[in-house]
Amino acid sequence: MIKNSTKALFILNLFLICVIVIFIFLTFNLQPKVVYVDNVKIFNDFNMTKELKSSGEKEFNSKKTYLDSLYLKLQSSEISPQGKKILMQEFIQKKEELEQFNQIFASEQSTKIWTRIKSYTSEFSKENKYKLIIGSENKSNVLFADEDIDVTNDLLTYINKKYEGLK
Repeated sequence: MIKNSTKALFILNLFLICVIVIFIFLTFNLQPKVVYVDNVKIFNDFNMTKELKSSGEKEFNSKKTYLDSLYLKLQSSEISPQGKKILMQEFIQKKEELEQFNQIFASEQSTKIWTRIKSYTSEFSKENKYKLIIGSENKSNVLFADEDIDVTNDLLTYINKKYEGLK
């Protein structure tokens, strides 16, 4: 009878240990994983941002150089009043075009960049089983966040590799 009682106690203990292990496993694995990233750093350090910014700067500088040359011509004393009037109209038009280019380029490129970042972030979330990634600008919208859940650098590495076709 003692043998059966010991055996039953052993089985009961084994059962309880299994239940506890399963409970601990489920508790830690079913917890929603919430992390955060610094949006500014992600945007600025994304290789796509750097490439588009570089190409935009080239086009901007080309347009600005032309505008500067018009300005220099306007300063010349060798141009007739009628010629200055025509140059001034062209200068004003080119200046407005430059300002429009700047605004439109920045807006369109930002939209393209954020679309790509969001797409890559979705894949990153699935791979890492994150349920929520909070984006914050220098933590201004987050009242407190433990540094352990800051995945900015991990996400940045991931999206840059993805963009470069390395992942």
